[in-house]
Amino acid sequence: MQNLQEITSTGSLKTYKVKTARTVSDLLKELKLETKFFAILVNGKRVSLENMIEEGSEITILPKIAGG
Repeated sequence: MQNLQEITSTGSLKTYKVKTARTVSDLLKELKLETKFFAILVNGKRVSLENMIEEGSEITILPKIAGG
């Protein structure tokens, strides 16, 4: 995780600053997270797996919650 700087961590909510550009999918692979279990916000906006994350962007990883 040399290309990420963790900014905050509150329970299951984590926020990072990206040091090099990449796709959302690449970021999740680097963090060893399964894409179907998380929603990703880039600079406060929800993005898809194909979106590029630019250098310096703030990333928030949210767990998806299911109810019944």
